[in-house]
Amino acid sequence: MLLKHPRLILTGLILFELLIVMIYLGSILIYGQPLYAFDMNGLMTIPSLLQALQLLSIGLISITLFIQEQTYQRPPSQRFKLAIALLLIYGGIDELFKIHLQLKHWFDSLGDRTWLGIYLAIFLGTPLLLYPDFRNLWRYYQRETLIAILGMIIFAVGGFGAEIFKDIIQTLLNLLGTTELMTNLIEHLRIAVEEFAELFGESLILYSALCFFSQRLKERNTAPAVK
Repeated sequence: MLLKHPRLILTGLILFELLIVMIYLGSILIYGQPLYAFDMNGLMTIPSLLQALQLLSIGLISITLFIQEQTYQRPPSQRFKLAIALLLIYGGIDELFKIHLQLKHWFDSLGDRTWLGIYLAIFLGTPLLLYPDFRNLWRYYQRETLIAILGMIIFAVGGFGAEIFKDIIQTLLNLLGTTELMTNLIEHLRIAVEEFAELFGESLILYSALCFFSQRLKERNTAPAVK
């Protein structure tokens, strides 16, 4: 059963993600462009599908706990489980269809990167709104929470950080007078670092969620729920 081997799942995911990076960068060096199936900046590609699958898996774990633990009183709250489930399921759907990139077409008042501010506000605001639950998780499930926080930091630094510094990198390259070929290679490298960080961060969060889910099953099997 997969729940009994979360470390094996984590190891397999990381190795697969490194393989994706190698194929992505290798195909660019050989063919001048990435193989479509492994394009780390593409739509409905293997990296995109993997990210979506990880987000959806974490969301499904959360919604499963929400359904199963209606009478289980130990933290986190039902509100927390439902909120995390909805956010991550949406995140998985967004990764599949790149909804954030379509916002500017749906709302004329939004700029090209308005989505970045919206998503960053949600990413930072959720822990603040659900602070009591995060505090209780740290109290009762410190190891799992620490791994999840580490995954969130890596995801944020890779996803939001790389996007924020994109223009700065481009400005520096223009000042240095790099060739178009070198500029393109550096941009592809930036994309690889960004997407790998997101994948790696999600893998850690999924690992944490699997460990947490396994622990909850043990708890519920040894202690009756409080009615």
